[in-house]
Amino acid sequence: MALDCLIDPVTERYLRTLPSLMPESLSEFEEEVRSAGFPVSSPEAMELLIFLCTVRQPKRILEIGTCVGFSAVTMATVCPGVQIDTIERNPAMIPDAKKNFARFQKENITLFEGDAAVILPNLSGPYDLIYLDAAKGQYPTYLPECVRLLAEGGIFLTDDVLFRGQVSAGKPDCHRNQTIVNRLDEYLHLLKQDSRLTTTVLPISDGMALSVKRRCTPDEKT
Repeated sequence: MALDCLIDPVTERYLRTLPSLMPESLSEFEEEVRSAGFPVSSPEAMELLIFLCTVRQPKRILEIGTCVGFSAVTMATVCPGVQIDTIERNPAMIPDAKKNFARFQKENITLFEGDAAVILPNLSGPYDLIYLDAAKGQYPTYLPECVRLLAEGGIFLTDDVLFRGQVSAGKPDCHRNQTIVNRLDEYLHLLKQDSRLTTTVLPISDGMALSVKRRCTPDEKT
């Protein structure tokens, strides 16, 4: 399994030897998707996501970037009774996602097929947790709708915000990634400057931004 190297590779390798929060019932599924090379969330990203779901026990979750359904199935497993809406635009991923939802009998997952920029404005919140792991160059576009849909006190977790360390360096590994690096830098500044959110950026996985939507005071609601 490749290491992401945002932290010391020896440390990361050691951390992956520790017992995981991943439900044992999904260990075979995890091995399948990682061995097949699907672009699913890293072990560190999943560890944080499972931890947040366990602590918060959200009733409604929105995921942007379904892939083959690995993270959605995991969240549905650790949050009994949750309702999950998940969005995927890649037609190549959708059949496997549907198959995996059926395989694990997750009728509480609703899959929206298409562009999140088109779908998000038509969704109704609030969601207790939103997990964004989709097209990196579109993160600034998705942000206003994610904040709108997020419940007060809700958790907003964004994956891959440091893009293999290239955002902090300001230089992509190839020219075609320049737009992604620029937009992720823009996205992080938007997150940190948004007065409705409290955000910290964690140097784990490929970089994760953890935000909480602040609760309005009674005066602000009137």
